[in-house]
Amino acid sequence: MIDRQTELLLDNTFKPKGRLAAFRTTVGSYMRRYRNRREVVRLLEFSDSQLADIGLRRDDVRYAIRGGAFDDHSGELTLAALRRRTRRARTS
Repeated sequence: MIDRQTELLLDNTFKPKGRLAAFRTTVGSYMRRYRNRREVVRLLEFSDSQLADIGLRRDDVRYAIRGGAFDDHSGELTLAALRRRTRRARTS
């Protein structure tokens, strides 16, 4: 009976594959956020007309890079561009 309880404790408390997978997922998420943020910062090098061509304004980009180095607000840029395209389509 004691051996059986010991086996259950070991099986439930130590899961190296689960912890390793969670660690990889977390690190991968941070790396993705960091890369996305770097790419968004590069948008500041675009001229205003280039940004307008993709449906963005310089203020949109500045808003998207607020926060820390690992904050990813690149999705907000996509939404801003989609909103502008929708408004243009309605007025045309």
